[in-house]
Amino acid sequence: MNQFEQRVLNFIRKEDMLREGDSVVVGFSGGADSTALMTVLFELKRLLKIELVAVHVNHGIREEAGEDEDFARRFCEERGIEFTAVTKDIPALARQWNMTEEEAGRKARYEAFEKAAEEMREKNSAGRTLIAVAHHEDDVAETLLMNLARGSGIRGGSAIRPVRDNVIRPLLCVCRREIEEYLEEKGLSYCTDKTNAENIHTRNKIRNVVLPYLTENINEAAPEHLCRAAADFAAAEEYIRQQAEELFYQTADNSRQGEIRLNVRELSEKPGIILQHLVLRMFEELVPGRKDIGRAHVETVLDILSTTSGQASINLPYGILAQRNYNEFIMSIQSSERHDGCETQTETRFDLLTLLKEKNTQKININLPELGVAEIEILEYNGKTSYPTASYTKWFDYDRIQRAVFRRREPQDEIILDKEDSFYSKKLSKYMTDEKIPASRRDTMLVLADGNSIIWVPGYRYGSKYKVSSKTKRILAINIINGGYNNG
Repeated sequence: MNQFEQRVLNFIRKEDMLREGDSVVVGFSGGADSTALMTVLFELKRLLKIELVAVHVNHGIREEAGEDEDFARRFCEERGIEFTAVTKDIPALARQWNMTEEEAGRKARYEAFEKAAEEMREKNSAGRTLIAVAHHEDDVAETLLMNLARGSGIRGGSAIRPVRDNVIRPLLCVCRREIEEYLEEKGLSYCTDKTNAENIHTRNKIRNVVLPYLTENINEAAPEHLCRAAADFAAAEEYIRQQAEELFYQTADNSRQGEIRLNVRELSEKPGIILQHLVLRMFEELVPGRKDIGRAHVETVLDILSTTSGQASINLPYGILAQRNYNEFIMSIQSSERHDGCETQTETRFDLLTLLKEKNTQKININLPELGVAEIEILEYNGKTSYPTASYTKWFDYDRIQRAVFRRREPQDEIILDKEDSFYSKKLSKYMTDEKIPASRRDTMLVLADGNSIIWVPGYRYGSKYKVSSKTKRILAINIINGGYNNG
């Protein structure tokens, strides 16, 4: 056992990742990181008394993907490791799931890992079945920097954890340089994904530009230090979460389904960071997993809790209404019917250009019922900057827009779509049917419209008439923070 393997073994034991009799599904792309992970677990297999199976996911994007699969298969056959290859059409899944290809690839990989884990559980009901992935210190540093740059709080600062549910990360104790040195010492080759060198995605920019600058000009141990900071964030977040959990059970009345009540007086002297997590806990109670709830939503609720006027209310994603009535604060899921003396809005209109003009500004934030906080901004465009593709962040050609109103759909609404080099018009009602948007949601969801021409159906498509081009001079930029309808 060499120094690298001993270090990983110590980390596995420290974090109680693996126990005798466990079965492990190893995500094996054939790249340097996963090859090192596969190798070190194979070397430690007898000592740890575990069983291994490798799962390779072919994304169907790169031409050399077939070569990667062949490499991974041969690697496992030479060592007698059970091997499974899964092919996924990631571009098609990205369109189906309304995600970027990067997000869709991650989801598809973990679905494949979970399916393999379930099959292993059926074979080995005695021990645990875990999924091992090859994240390392540099990945933690990249994630931490990316989350902080995007405005994440202490939860995002905890970045990637060694163990979460049934997923383990044995290489979080080593950096990319050490992984490459280990493979060189072992005389092992690996596959290289050329797209990792392309500075298109945010993570690649941090990996190829920001982190190298930090290690070369600030501190060569920067990734390790950032990884330690992320571990400290994780420990602090866990402690704060526990304190917020105790406060929730002490102060919250959740005896009515779909509703939580608090006495504001009982919160007056509590630290702000505890209150943030208390609000998150309330969201979790109403929306399990609080999947589309972000920092902006929490801050909106905290503003209501701290208001001096005594009365305030705000609509939030998932039809949640947060309202304060002097010393009483209520968060509840609203239905279309009357609920405790309150009714949901039957008419909602936000005229963006008028609001910008009235406030004499180029940027505003507004709260959109069921969607969340929308950041609206008019930007100059130089024709070169790549524009966003996420489902809830969109740019539109400002000079093609007469009006931009968030509202509910109307009978005459149409959306202009493109197919190859031509454009065609489709009734919005027909588009919603074709996209299988639930009928129960079509009349309540918000769309962005220019008269009866649809600019955008948030979370789905935008009208091709308003697409940014090389001739665009000004942009209407809209970012809905953690959009509420579906995962963008």
